[in-house]
Amino acid sequence: MIFNKSLSTIKRLSFLLVLIISLHSCYNDPQFLGNNLIPEDDIYGVKTDTLFELSAYTLTQDSINTFLPTEGILGYVNSEIFGSTKGSFVGRYLPSKSTEGYGGPTAKPDSLFFFFTPNSFYGDSTIQLTIKIHELNDTSVLWEPYNGLKSMEGKYNPVPFLTATYKGGSQLKIPVDTSFARLLMDSTALADTKNFYTKFKGFYITCDDLPGFGGVAYNFSTVNAYLKLFYHYEKVIDGKDSTINTTKAYSFSGSRFLHYQHDHTRANSSKAIKYLNDTINQDTVFYTQGLGGVYGKIKLDGLTQWLDSMPVIIHRAELIIGRDNPTTITPDSVVNQLVFYYKIEDSWAGMIIDQQLRNSTKNNGSLRKYSDDYNVNITSQFQRILEQEIKDRSIYVFPSSNSNISRAVLQSGSSSRKLKLRLTYTKLK
Repeated sequence: MIFNKSLSTIKRLSFLLVLIISLHSCYNDPQFLGNNLIPEDDIYGVKTDTLFELSAYTLTQDSINTFLPTEGILGYVNSEIFGSTKGSFVGRYLPSKSTEGYGGPTAKPDSLFFFFTPNSFYGDSTIQLTIKIHELNDTSVLWEPYNGLKSMEGKYNPVPFLTATYKGGSQLKIPVDTSFARLLMDSTALADTKNFYTKFKGFYITCDDLPGFGGVAYNFSTVNAYLKLFYHYEKVIDGKDSTINTTKAYSFSGSRFLHYQHDHTRANSSKAIKYLNDTINQDTVFYTQGLGGVYGKIKLDGLTQWLDSMPVIIHRAELIIGRDNPTTITPDSVVNQLVFYYKIEDSWAGMIIDQQLRNSTKNNGSLRKYSDDYNVNITSQFQRILEQEIKDRSIYVFPSSNSNISRAVLQSGSSSRKLKLRLTYTKLK
């Protein structure tokens, strides 16, 4: 009986082995670009190369689209490497549309509050942050260009409408003078959005700078920042005068954007980014940062030599970027995923095709903790550049998230642990 069971197991294993071999003979690896085109006498001429010349540089961003966000950062942090980052919020608040007003001429405000509830924080939440809310005086700032880095100078009343200090992750509740509440209870404005916006242009919600290095920034959902009015009115119910106590919320459901300010001059001079916006002199590291800070530019310097070697079929092109770990990069700011963009005629064209094709960047450009580097498959993008379909011989490096504090210091082409491009290819005869 034992022998029969063993024989049966052997038969099953043999069948599976034959099946796997059969399937493999019919399978054409999708990463093996041009596999069907390679002549039989060249099929075994597959080679691997890691000597491709690369260089990397750090550039500042001049724009970032933060229009109609669902979440973002409010706060101030200063890094010894990257300098300061301040996150603010600009938006129009609006009540739900109603033709009934607030209950008629007997309606009176009881209280009005501004509420702010963060989801999480970066930095030191024991630091006291002074939050200031300014009234906008120029609504053009809410429209194009949708650039979260544009100047707010002259767009708001410099005298704060509200000021409060905040510490910790609990809900912030700022009382607002009832005289402003009475202005809000204009039933004509309530029934007409355009009329409401004429009277109430919106808020610029920001904070004071903090001294020294460090700081605190709060990640929040825009639905968790709003005004709430508590009021009452008289109404006859069943022939009796009754007092109705109710509320109305004013949310930033209309035009809104996140505003970010970066000042790289506030970094520690001995640790600051070197050769910023210099694409000739290469440091041993380059940098990338979220919230519209800095980004990396990787030049494919060895491309000319490869163009001279055409025709070449690229089976796989893997970019391997080692991570540097300075002590000032804290665990809560680590970039776990890099995204790579390209340009056409000096204009942003989008994410590289290799990250687009997978409908997700997951596992393509993610941090490999065991080797402390990022590995990204750029096969399709490299082939397009090699065939001169794309003229720009560079790839641009960003963190995957633009809604939180994220920073990375990466090894460049002149580092001892070099930035590498591993190419698997076949040169056709």
